[in-house]
This record gives sequence, C-alpha cells and structure tokens, in this order.
Amino acid sequence: MMSDKAKALKKMQRLATAAVAVAFVLLIATLFLPNAVWVHYLRAFAEAAVVGGMADWFAVTALFRHPLGLPIPHTRILPQGKDRIATSLSNFVVTNFLSREVVERELHKIDLSAKGAEYIESKADAIAIRATEFLPRLLQALDDEDISRFFEAQFTDRLRHISVAPIAGKLIELLTSGDKHEQIVNDLLALGEGGLSDNRDVLTSMIRKEIPIPDSLSMPGLPISLPLGTVKDKLAGMIAEEAVKRILRTIAEVRENPTHEIRSRIRERIARLAVDLKESPEMQARGEEIKNEFLANPNVSSYAARIWTEVKRAIEDDVIRPDSQIRLQIANGLRRAAGQVQSDELIREKFNHVLRSAALEIISDNSQQFARIIEETVARWDGEELANKLELEVGRDLQFVRLNGTLVGGLLGIVLHAIVSVF
Repeated sequence: MMSDKAKALKKMQRLATAAVAVAFVLLIATLFLPNAVWVHYLRAFAEAAVVGGMADWFAVTALFRHPLGLPIPHTRILPQGKDRIATSLSNFVVTNFLSREVVERELHKIDLSAKGAEYIESKADAIAIRATEFLPRLLQALDDEDISRFFEAQFTDRLRHISVAPIAGKLIELLTSGDKHEQIVNDLLALGEGGLSDNRDVLTSMIRKEIPIPDSLSMPGLPISLPLGTVKDKLAGMIAEEAVKRILRTIAEVRENPTHEIRSRIRERIARLAVDLKESPEMQARGEEIKNEFLANPNVSSYAARIWTEVKRAIEDDVIRPDSQIRLQIANGLRRAAGQVQSDELIREKFNHVLRSAALEIISDNSQQFARIIEETVARWDGEELANKLELEVGRDLQFVRLNGTLVGGLLGIVLHAIVSVF
C-alpha cells in the first residue's frame, strides 16, 4: 500500500509534468497561429518554459536515477555516491549537532530532573505494575539454596562479631529509661500473676510435696507417737494452698502500690542486670556461650532457609493480588520521591548537575560512535533504497523546483524576447 508521502510525491510529479506538457502543447499551437506580436511573445514563453521544465526535470531525476534509463555521466548521483554521502552526513551530524558546546548549551535549556520527576509521577502506577510483574520472574531465577546460604552466612557472620551481652544491657536500659521501667515491672508482675493463676493447681501440688511433715507426731516426755495418716496430706494441702494465695496476694499488692519494697527491688535488679551485662566479664562470657550454642545449632541453617521461603512466598502471593501492597508501596514511594524533587529547587539543581554532566560525558565520549552508526547504517542501505528514501523525504519539494523552473523559464523567455525585439 502506498504511503502518504509516496502519494504526495506522485501528485507533485504529475503536476510538474503536466506544466511542461501544457507548455509544449502551447508551443506547438503557436506554429498554427497568425504572425502577430502577441503570438511571438506566447511562443517565447512556451519555448523557454519547455526548456526550463525539461532542464529541471533532468537535474532532479539525475539525483536519483539515470534520466530515461540512459547511463549519462554524473547522473544517478545519490545511489552511486552513497558511501561518500554516508561519511559526509555522519561528520555533519556530529560536528553540528553533537559537539560538546552544542550539547552542553541544549542540556542547560532543559530541566531534566523536573521532567523526569513529572514522568515518574504520571507513570508511577505503570512503573509499579511493571516492577511487580518482573518480581516473580526474578525470584524464580534466583537459586533458593544460594539465597538461603547467603542469609545464613550474613546472619551468622554478623552475629559472631557482635557482643550480645552489652547490646542486651543497652536494650534493657532503653526499655526502662524514664518512666518506662514502671510499665516493664507491671508487665512482669502481670505475667507472673497470670502464670501462677493459670497453673495454680500444679503449683499447689508441687509445694505440698515439698513440705516436710513427718508421718507421726511424737509427744515430748511420753513414749507415744501419734500417727498422722491422712491428716498429713490435708495439712500439707492447706499449707500449700495458703502459700499460693499469699504469693498471689503479694503480687497484687506490689502491682497496686508503686512504692512497694518488692517493686523497688525489682527495679534495682533490672538496673543491676543492665549494668552487669554491659560491664561484667562473667556476664559477657556467658552471653558469648549462649550465642555460640545458638550458632552451633543445626536449626540455624534451616531457619535461614525458612526465612527466605517465607519472604519469597509472601512476595509472590502479594504481587498477584489486585490490591498488592508491594505495588502500592512502590507507586506511593515513586510519587513521594517525584513530588519531593519537583518541590525542592535545591534537589532539582543537584540532580540536574549530575544528569547533565553524565549526559554530556556520554554523548561527547561516544560522538564518534554515533558517527560510525550513521555511516554504517547508510552504507548498509542499497543504493536504490537510499535514493527511494531520500526521494520520499525531499522529492515533493524538488517537484516544486520543476514546476517553478517551467513557470520562471517561460517568464524569462518573454523578457529575453522583449529585449531582442527592442535591439
């Protein structure tokens, strides 16, 4: 199917040819007209128009092909000189459009960071969708064993070089700083009270078994002993029950009384523990022992593998959901970043400096590469292909040259005939 450019070219070619044909018909017609002055001027116009139109037809045609198929020297210029044209065109583009001065001047006219931020903000959702579509493919490309080993190595290597006791001490200090220690004490007391209440029967039984009540009761000065029998168990149970009640009552009192002595002792003990963890060599050595025991546990490697498996599954499950949180966070993050860049002139200038410098260096350092691409691309074209491409681009304007040549030639014929008639 003929393109719009080809249709426009054909139309102008027919118009320019028609103009020459009309001039030629007019010239023939003047041969049968009377010998009048106006006929002489009309013939001069027609003769010059035909000559001008044919000359311009020859010149335009010679650019692209041999006129009338005749191998006339210095015709079919573009197909035969395409290699020279390729070199000249590449040098022209690089010299006039890709020189460092031109590129630098044009780059400073563009607010690259603002345009980039505007594009990212308008395309945030689309970028987020593309990113989440790519994530599953990326996860599938990764080797699960390699990632698990990586997690394990990172976790164990970092933990080996960390002194856990001082960190634990600092953590306790942070958790108990200010008035937060009161909440910690309350939580500990509540935890203890809840645990005792939930296991009251078990605790009572344990205490009952540990109460040292003899099997018989001896009377001082009398050779008689009173067997206790079942009384022993009932007595132990009563004592144990009372002990548990007393413990729970004491915990409740401590919880309700902010100045209770036991509460103060708990606070002191927590503070002392934090200091010991940070300063005591014994506590630090014990912390290292616990850490090494943990690292030696074979479950650590399986734990790293489970972490990666869970992370991977969570990502894969999320990205297929219509309300994917990952996609939402990516889109919102892009919008926030783009908005920050657009509203902060200082950030834009910094980004512009970096982007302009990078673009300038890339274009300047690769200008000869661009020239080579242009030259090689044109050189790969067939001569006829190059001629056809150029004719489609500029051929319509060249047909105007033919048309103008016909009309201007005719007018010049009238002028010359007038001059000759006068002299």
